[in-house]
Amino acid sequence: MQASDFSQEQLVLDLFRKEERQKGRQLLIGYISDAAKQRKFKEADRLRGLLIEIEPTALFDIIRTGEIIENEKTAAVDKNILAVWSALIKIIELKEFLAIYYSMEQRRFAHKEMVITQGKQNSTLFFINSGRVEIFFQEGGKKVPIKSMGAGEVLGAGTFFEASVSTINARSLGVETSVLKLDTMQEWQKDYPGLEAKLIDFCSRFKITADSFVTTGQDRRTYKRERISGTVKMILFDKEGNDSGIVAKGELFDISAGGASFFLRMSRKSNARMLLGRTVGLTLSLSANVMFNITGVVRAVRSQPIVGNEYAVSVQFSRLLVHKELKDLVASTQ
Repeated sequence: MQASDFSQEQLVLDLFRKEERQKGRQLLIGYISDAAKQRKFKEADRLRGLLIEIEPTALFDIIRTGEIIENEKTAAVDKNILAVWSALIKIIELKEFLAIYYSMEQRRFAHKEMVITQGKQNSTLFFINSGRVEIFFQEGGKKVPIKSMGAGEVLGAGTFFEASVSTINARSLGVETSVLKLDTMQEWQKDYPGLEAKLIDFCSRFKITADSFVTTGQDRRTYKRERISGTVKMILFDKEGNDSGIVAKGELFDISAGGASFFLRMSRKSNARMLLGRTVGLTLSLSANVMFNITGVVRAVRSQPIVGNEYAVSVQFSRLLVHKELKDLVASTQ
C-alpha cells in the first residue's frame, strides 16, 4: 500500500503505522461519512476502498459505510429521475442503478440537433430523461421517418453493445439525456459483473430492428442476400492499405452483390469492436475448386449469444459483384 498526497488518508495511515488501528478506523469512517453527506461520492468511494484495503476483516464497518454512501447517493438523485427509470430499477438493484447514474454525464440537445448520425460509429448510450427525439433514415436523398422516442427510453443500444455503424438518424426535438460512454461502463464491470447483461436485456426493448423499417413500408436491403456455405479467410489491412499480418478464419453465412456475412471466433469483445470500419481482404473458399478474392470494409460485428465468443461479421465489398459472379458463387455451394 502506498501513501498518497491526500491529507486525510495520510493521517489515517500514520495512525495505522503507530498501531492505533481503532482510532484510525474511526477517523476514516468519519471521513467517509462526511464526504458522502457533502455529495463528494468519488472521494467517499475512494476512502471506503482504503478501509477495505487496510481493514478487510472489519466487515461491519465496511457494510455500514457502504450503506451510508448508498443512502446519500439515493437522496441526491432527483425524484423525477427515479420515477422515469422505475422500470429499469425493477430489473437491477438500486446500487447498480446508482453506479450507472453517477457514471453518466447530463446533456441537453437543442431542438433539431443531431444526437446520432446515420453511417457513423456510436459508442454512447442515451438515457432519455425528458423531451423527445425523432428517428429516421435517409434513402435516395429522402427522409424516411420511423418513430419518436421519449422519457424512459434508451437510444443507441444497437451500436453501443455491438460494433456497428448506425443505420438511423436521431434528431432532438428538445431532449434531456443522461449519457453513458462505453469506456465508463467498463470501469464498473469489476464491482458489478452482471450489470452489463441486465442493461443489455433492458435496452433490447428499445432497439430499432429490421421490423421497424418494415412498418414504414421500406425494404432497406438494397441487394438480395443469398445463403452460402464455405469458409472465409480475412486479412486485416493497416491504415496504409498494406497487409498487417493479422489473419482470421471463419464460416460463411450469406452473400449479396454488395457484401458478405460470416462467423468468426474472437476471445475478447474489445477485439471485435476494433474491427469496425477496417479495410480487409477476403478469400472465400466455396468448394474444392472455387475460391474468390475481394476487398471490403467491416460494417458490423455482432456477438452471437448462443455460442460464446462467436461474432457475426458483415463486410461491404469495395465493388459490386456483377450478376454472373454472384450467381456462380451461390451455385458453387449448392
